Formats: sequence, C-alpha cells, structure tokens
Amino acid sequence: MGFSGHATQVLKSNRVLLKKSRSFSELRKDYLNYSQETKLHFKELTDVERKVVRDKIRAQAKKDSIQEIGIYILSLALVLGVFYAIYNFR
Repeated sequence: MGFSGHATQVLKSNRVLLKKSRSFSELRKDYLNYSQETKLHFKELTDVERKVVRDKIRAQAKKDSIQEIGIYILSLALVLGVFYAIYNFR
C-alpha cells in the first residue's frame, strides 16, 4: 500500500494544482492590458542639447577606444616579455 498510496496522493495534489493555475487566455488578457499601459515618455531635446549629448557620447567612445588600445599594447608587451624571459633565462 505504500507505493500506491503515495501515487494517489501525488495525483490528487497535481489535480488541485491544475485547478489553481490560470488559463492562457487570462494570462494573455493581463499581458495585453499591462503592455498597453506602459508608455514611455522621453524628454524632448532641442538641436543644441542633442548636439551636446552626441558630442559627449563620441568623446567618451574615443576615450574608451584609446584606453582599450593601450591595454592591448600593454598586455602584448607583457606577453612578449614573459616569452623572452622564459627562453633566455632557462
């Protein structure tokens, strides 16, 4: 009776869980209502403000790319130094 009793208990609890779950149509209706409510409102920028923001973004991108190139050069020099040390000081 141990195994069959456990199996029937699991089936009963699964049946109860199925009745509690919401249907696909209910979930879809809630999702559609929620997606229609969220409207994004962005601040309107003048042409001058837009140019200032664009220039800041470009300056930051240039600074980041220069920094990235510097890191690549430094790491290449480090790797070459390690290889030089390995082959010359054995």
